[in-house]
Amino acid sequence: MFHAYHIEGSSVKGSAPAALAFADTTLALYLDAAAEAVFAQGRIMWLQAGQPVPANLETGIMVVLSGKLSGTQDWYGPGNHFDASATALAAQPLTAALDRTLLWSLDTSAPHWQAAEAMPLRRALAHALIAADAAEAAAAPPAQLPDVTTLCDHEHPEIQRRAVRLRRATPTSTAQAIFHFVQSMPYRFGHWNERASDTLRRGVGMCTTKANLQVALMRAAGLEAGFVETPMPMSRLGKLMPDAWLALMRNEVRHYFAAVKLNGQWWACDASYDDTAFNIYIETMPELAFLIPAFFDEGRPYSPAYAAKGVDPTLIEVVPHLQAVMGKASRFGPRHFEALNIKADRARGLHRQRGHLAGLPGAGDADLGGAASA
Repeated sequence: MFHAYHIEGSSVKGSAPAALAFADTTLALYLDAAAEAVFAQGRIMWLQAGQPVPANLETGIMVVLSGKLSGTQDWYGPGNHFDASATALAAQPLTAALDRTLLWSLDTSAPHWQAAEAMPLRRALAHALIAADAAEAAAAPPAQLPDVTTLCDHEHPEIQRRAVRLRRATPTSTAQAIFHFVQSMPYRFGHWNERASDTLRRGVGMCTTKANLQVALMRAAGLEAGFVETPMPMSRLGKLMPDAWLALMRNEVRHYFAAVKLNGQWWACDASYDDTAFNIYIETMPELAFLIPAFFDEGRPYSPAYAAKGVDPTLIEVVPHLQAVMGKASRFGPRHFEALNIKADRARGLHRQRGHLAGLPGAGDADLGGAASA
């Protein structure tokens, strides 16, 4: 998508690493075909740990390409953009938290950006900023998080109604129907402090929230269901996120999935990854291709995590709830999660579904000074 550039001072004449890093940003996701041209209008800079972001733009936008910026109220990671005007940075100064933090900046008051021939790019950027803000707003958790004891709300009317629609002739076929329903929902990183009914309403989730929904549906359908926890190396989970995020992550995370008891035996039925997300894994781990299409049956458990480790998927320890896990606060906010989701969102065309390419009403040929969300 991006051509190679070379860095001369802080000007973009080209750097292949910077161009590729810009492609993995929320802004580039929604700029889509215009991303390369917008990137070429900007400049790049490196900051060492402790260096402040220079407040030398009257109006402008910056994007973190790698590393991390910290402020008194918030922080920005790879793929995040912010208002880089002198006024905004005076209100919340930002400092590089890591060495060699790479930034892209666009002076939106510069003559080349305000020229008539740049109007299509200004319009594209306005649309992209609106779409990115809308995506972050949709991903925001409620101001008041739910009580952790209510998260697996299998008695909620919508959970009950969906369970009735998914109930089949036998417990096994019912568990299969619920498995395929949840597995087909897009895998997206996000907040895990949400009820199963909220995940059902949103129609997307990550391993924790999709497992919580799956268990709620199975319990609503009269099945005995629970949760399984297993360690997962970040080198594996990280394949779903832009590479620049790996430097900010722990080496190992915990993965959670659902299990169901059929005829006295617990069976793994991990519905975490939809086909699009799992195909991203398969690009670098082709040995797991046998797991697509996803399957589950009594006597035929399904656990990609156990398969990747070569562990017998019948050797699982099931717990009744994930209250301690799902009650934890996250250090990530909506903007961070949206940046983590860029790979999978682009693969499934979610940015197009959100209407960017069709043009967002009201965006027009905006003056983008100060338009970036901070």
